[in-house]
Formats: sequence, structure tokens, C-alpha cells
Amino acid sequence: MTIIYFTPGPSQLFPTAQKHIQQALKDDICSLSHRSNSFKVIYKEAVRGIRKLLTIPDTHEIAFLSSSLEAMERIIENMVINKSFHVIDGAFSQKWYDMTLSLGKKSLSTTLELSKPVNSLTIPKHTELICITHNETSTGIMIPLSEIYRVKKRNPSIPIALDVVSSAPYAAIDFKYIDIAFFSVQKGLGLPAGLSILIVNKRLTQKSVGSYHAFKELFKKSVDNQTPETPNVLDIYLVAQVTKDMLKKRIQAIRLETEEKADMLYNFFETCNIGRPFITDKKYRSSTTIVIDVNNKSEQIAGLLKKKRMIVGRGYGEYKNTHIRIANFPQHSMKMMKDLISAFRALK
Repeated sequence: MTIIYFTPGPSQLFPTAQKHIQQALKDDICSLSHRSNSFKVIYKEAVRGIRKLLTIPDTHEIAFLSSSLEAMERIIENMVINKSFHVIDGAFSQKWYDMTLSLGKKSLSTTLELSKPVNSLTIPKHTELICITHNETSTGIMIPLSEIYRVKKRNPSIPIALDVVSSAPYAAIDFKYIDIAFFSVQKGLGLPAGLSILIVNKRLTQKSVGSYHAFKELFKKSVDNQTPETPNVLDIYLVAQVTKDMLKKRIQAIRLETEEKADMLYNFFETCNIGRPFITDKKYRSSTTIVIDVNNKSEQIAGLLKKKRMIVGRGYGEYKNTHIRIANFPQHSMKMMKDLISAFRALK
């Protein structure tokens, strides 16, 4: 029996990933020059796949970086001279805010209150960028996109940057209201870690602030189907292949299945004695990162599941001992989820 990874990243590989990796090795993809025509074809296919999968309009450009943490930093360096505004709903949104302070910005933040919609926030004067984490991997909070869109409608002149690290490709984003978005491939795309995808409105790509990966240079190369430096060619190739596979299945079907699996998990934990969903307000529960409060038994539960060759994530940071986190990505089939629930039922 193979090990199934329900960890929220790196996570289970997409079912076809191994086949594509083997083909990549056979075709010497890992030895290609990133200035070759062969690489340009791979790059173009990967961008085309991401654009179609997420319905990204021509108003936005796509580029590749090394990680989502790098994406956070490049966004701040390119977009913020003095002040950004951050909505904090967990450890990773906090990390994004802390990063701005380490870069010498006079940024401000607010902690999300689940009793109040995000669009009720008053954005401080002179804010240059609004930073929101759509799906907080550490806590399992998912902010409704409709609330985020209303923030943009109330503040049309301020760009919004959206962290969809653990919600893409599930998140059906309307890019009319989102200026920047980013995610990494080791979660919802089910690929090896080491690559992130940055999506930026064209009107912002001419900015040339920051010493490394200034938007102007980064997107100048991307338009030519290249990167400024030697990239993770293998992962870019895999993005091209796996997005094709997802498109064959249809993204609407993937999103519907994601919601069905999430409902199944939440319904189970609402009635069992193992734990309870950490986010009690169903409106803000993540469909892709299910966080369960297990009353200081995370190590014990994770250990018992590991014996059954199922790996779940433990809590993040201060919640390490009290939570377990279950990834619910496209690569996690309905059967996998049913088997996981059966394993939970058998725990003693």
C-alpha cells in the first residue's frame, strides 16, 4: 500500500505527475537550456495551461518564481514605497506583513474578525497595496471572494494582491477585481516543490522597483517565454502537462468535487468524538485546508494514521499540538477521503 499524503504542502502528487516526470527524464527536459527554443515552447504551454485553468484574462501577465515567499517579497518590493495594508487571518498572512516591516515599509495590518465582513474594513490613507490571504493554510480560514471583490469596489484605485497559495486552482477568481495573485505548485497542482506562479495586471508590470526580479525585467522576459535566470525547468514542464490533465477533467468538476469532499470531512468531524472543526463559522471554512481541533492529541492521531500509511499535517505554529490539517486538493480522490474517514473511525 502506497503512502497517501494529506499534508497541506508539499502534498500528494497529482495522479499523472509520475508519468510526466518519467517522460521528462526520457526527453532530457532537465538538461534543456532556458534560452533554447524547446524551453520557450514548454514555457508557453505552461502559461497557456495556467491561463485557461484559472480563466486569467489578457489584462494579466504570468511569470514564474521560486516560491510563494519570494512572490510575497517581490510584490512588496515592486509595489510599495511606504505603506501596504494587510488582513491577518493566520501565520502566513502574518509572515507577509512581517516581511514588509523587515523591508523597511511603514505598513499596517488588521486581524480578521469573522463576525465582520472584510469589505467593512476602512483602508488607511496613503495605502499603496492591499494584501489579503484568501485561504490561510495555518488556520483553515477561507475569506469569501465576494467580500474581497467589494473591498476593490470600495477602493478602486488601490491594487489588491491575493495569496491563493492553498486555494488555487479551486478558487474561481474574477481578475477584474484582483490585480495580483500568486500560488505555489506543491499544493493544489500536486507537483514537486520549487516553483511559484505570479499573476500581475499588465498596468503594473512596468514598475521597476527592487534589486532582484523587478517587475519590468521579470515580465519583459516572460513575454518572450523566458525567465531572467535559470528556472526550475522540470516543474514548468510539469505545470504544462498537469494543467492539460486538469482541463480534460474540467475545472468546474474539480471544484464541485472539492466541495463535496470538504462537506464530507466537515460533516464527519461535526459528529465524531475525535475533534471539531477549528473554524466554527461555516461561511469562513476552507474547502481545501480542513483544520480540526483535536484537543492536544495531534501527535498521537498523526502517529496512528501514519501506521495506516496516511500522513496528515499537524497544527501550524502555536497550534502544533492542538490541530491536525487535512489537505483537500484535486489530487485527493473521493476514495482517498473515504478511506481517511474510515481510518479515523478505527482510531482508539
